[in-house]
Amino acid sequence: MEISNQNLRRYRENGFAQIQGWCNPQVFNTVDLFDSAPINKTGGVCEIGVHHGKLYLLLNQVTAPEATSYAIDVFDAQRLNIDKSGAGDRKIFERNLTEFDAHKGRNTQIISGDSTDSGLQLAKTIEPGSLRFFSVDGGHSAEHTISDLKIASQLVANEGVVILDDVSNHHWLGVIEGAHIFLATRPTLVPFGIGANKMYLAKISYQKLYFDLLAKSPLKQKIVTFLGHSLVAM
Repeated sequence: MEISNQNLRRYRENGFAQIQGWCNPQVFNTVDLFDSAPINKTGGVCEIGVHHGKLYLLLNQVTAPEATSYAIDVFDAQRLNIDKSGAGDRKIFERNLTEFDAHKGRNTQIISGDSTDSGLQLAKTIEPGSLRFFSVDGGHSAEHTISDLKIASQLVANEGVVILDDVSNHHWLGVIEGAHIFLATRPTLVPFGIGANKMYLAKISYQKLYFDLLAKSPLKQKIVTFLGHSLVAM
């Protein structure tokens, strides 16, 4: 599929392959499709667990310059990385922002810390409902996944999209376990798509819109069911 967003095309051609990390290039097509939708046009992005910024930069390419985005990671405090799921480096991340980000890092606010730490007061730093995209890729335990999905549900816009990483990675079964427990609480954040090791979720009022958008796109491979929810598998 051709990428319509110019910043996404530029990053795919110059930057993406140079940043160490784990992200399937299919995500470019998925985010570009969401970006083309007639909704969810304002606000920044956020990622818990930015590592060196491979996915964070992809998401931030589609934000407007005036929108503030947030990068959350324990970075040098690796003692807090209890399951050893990646090792973020703030200096490398900042260098990648300067070199490859469409905004050169000017719209990014970096938050160093553990997302489960209530002392971070994320809901005060980040206006609830202000984010277009929210990536959950921090601690890979079930407990971290549940906590981070709750944070994402609070902070993402009503029309926004949450991306949960490593849902099909057999080395990190805490992620799918956490997703199962979170969804069993009947939250307003529900899944609509899955592909390239990521699950895509939206608020219940917009789940069908995003499901239909994916289902009508060339990305669709089949329709699957997870905990009673229909998902487009890519």
